[in-house]
Amino acid sequence: MPARRAIALAAVAATLAGAGAAQAQAPPLALTAEATETGWVTVHVAGAPGTRVTLAEAGQPLRAVTVRADGTALVQHLSPWRCDATTRTITAAGGGATAAATVATPPCTDRFTLWAPRTARAGRAATVRVTDRWRVGGTKTVVCLRMRGRDVGCASATPGARSRELRLWPVRSGAATITLTAPSTPPQSVALRVRAREGSLRVLAAGDSMMQVLDTTLGDRLPGADLHSDAHVSTGITKPALLNWPAQARRLARAQRPDATVVFLGANDGFGLPKPGGGQEPCCSQAWVDAYAARARSMMAAYSRAGAGRVYWLTLPVPRRAAFAQIFTAVNQALRRAAQPYPATVRIVDLVPAISPGGRFRQALRQADGVHLTPAGDRVAASLVVRAMRRDGLR
Repeated sequence: MPARRAIALAAVAATLAGAGAAQAQAPPLALTAEATETGWVTVHVAGAPGTRVTLAEAGQPLRAVTVRADGTALVQHLSPWRCDATTRTITAAGGGATAAATVATPPCTDRFTLWAPRTARAGRAATVRVTDRWRVGGTKTVVCLRMRGRDVGCASATPGARSRELRLWPVRSGAATITLTAPSTPPQSVALRVRAREGSLRVLAAGDSMMQVLDTTLGDRLPGADLHSDAHVSTGITKPALLNWPAQARRLARAQRPDATVVFLGANDGFGLPKPGGGQEPCCSQAWVDAYAARARSMMAAYSRAGAGRVYWLTLPVPRRAAFAQIFTAVNQALRRAAQPYPATVRIVDLVPAISPGGRFRQALRQADGVHLTPAGDRVAASLVVRAMRRDGLR
């Protein structure tokens, strides 16, 4: 019995010794990283064959890989280079072991290239091209056309494997600059000479009865312009059964292709707007303002034609009746909210200070109904619109 026990113990000891030797002979987990391929971090893994290794960065898993029979694994395109971090630390975990490797990637200084024509014509698109030399994408670039110290049009793109073309619309002749900006990247600028516009300035005057006399006054103040009137009495954004203004805006923008659209609309509004879940949202709650702004915003987008046109939307001056005043205030609030996404193409022409100074009703420049403008009031409104056009270089 003692002899058998000794033999068994010897066998166990031999087995443990063999396992220990095998474990001692297993190669440790090792990791190296490199940035030799443009745009990408590549890693090399070494370890025991068959080991499943998880690769991560900053605690976020990137990929899992199995070590091959030769004890190595190559992982290309593990993670793209980044503009906000040029020192990258990759970790590996597998088989109860961990490893880490750090690699330096290039900064974004020369990542993007901007191509633009040397000349363009006012009222026509200038096509520019943005290229990502890394060809990995993921970073938004913004290209703006600047004239006389202000941006007159901007467009954005996220180029990747292919270059992206953008269209910018100079509104007047003269010197211009096209500038590209991106996160963690120095801005790039290209000079552009804009030649004079061909043909007449195309102007669309749209709205309800508030626009009916103003359109004629605008035509007098814009000599040489090709002005088309689209005034519809008693219509409003909240009265689609009478006229669907967002659809009308899209139709007229396609048909007329206006360089500038002047809008005076909202005096007939105040009706409820559809709620997302059904029913009607009454005027003039914040939900109503949001819904009105969404419809006005779609009209602004249509009239501006992706930057090819400018929009001049007049606010409603304070009316005599308090019930109307509440509606007009909500409409004006919605218009300002709607215009926010279009700082380069949409101008809110505020009539309140000129027609109802101090935010109070004044009979001067108003017709007997306390809403519509007199001919003198229309001349004031037209002057404000033309002044805004002149600042944009349309006159």
